[in-house]
Amino acid sequence: MSNPQASAREAVPVSEYVRGTFVPLSHLPHDWEMHSAVSLTPAEERTMVREPAQAVPAVIAQRLGTLRVLVVPFVACSEAGDLVTFTKPEGETHSAVWVDAAEQIFLVLPCRELDAHDTGFEFLASVAELLRPRLLPEELERFTQLLDEELRAGVAGEIDEDALAAKQPLLSSRVRRQGHGRLERYRDISFVSTLAEYMHGLWHDVQVRVGPEHLPLSPLRRRMKLLAEMFPPNPGYSVFAKELEEE
Repeated sequence: MSNPQASAREAVPVSEYVRGTFVPLSHLPHDWEMHSAVSLTPAEERTMVREPAQAVPAVIAQRLGTLRVLVVPFVACSEAGDLVTFTKPEGETHSAVWVDAAEQIFLVLPCRELDAHDTGFEFLASVAELLRPRLLPEELERFTQLLDEELRAGVAGEIDEDALAAKQPLLSSRVRRQGHGRLERYRDISFVSTLAEYMHGLWHDVQVRVGPEHLPLSPLRRRMKLLAEMFPPNPGYSVFAKELEEE
């Protein structure tokens, strides 16, 4: 348990909460740390943060630098700023927020009323979001080229709903020619979604979703191979099942 003074209050602004004094609950891979304002079972701690953190490729962790994961009950949306709350708030909530400070990143991860696995995936999605502005120009270019090839081939599916919504207008060649800003927005959303799913697959076996709204197997495999080239898995982790890697 950490920051008991804060937990005695009903709600604390995230910007204030991250300035508190924390005792590490757990030292994570990559010299990252985890702190918790709630009691967690060993299984919850493993699933929410430890195992997902182990799956984050070292090259990504190095790009992010020092990360402090602060597990809290809820994060409420507020016009005055996001709030860490210790009882269920009314209105909208966040699944993750972060403060990108000069020397370290504070990732605030709410966990109440969420399955531990879902919290773990939100952790990976946050890592993907944090990496995107730290990408090298050549990495952005490689991913952009891959998406452009998919669009020209008429591949309509995507990783998730957000990426699908951003992609659909660009399936028109006219919109692609005239919508450079739309293409960049789609690229950013698609990259984050794809990287999160890449790390999800490193963490544990995942089932490939099928249907017209999802990526077909071939372009999905191309994306995973590209990310594995740019951000190689840690020793002992693999992108594909052994029989697929041998093909």
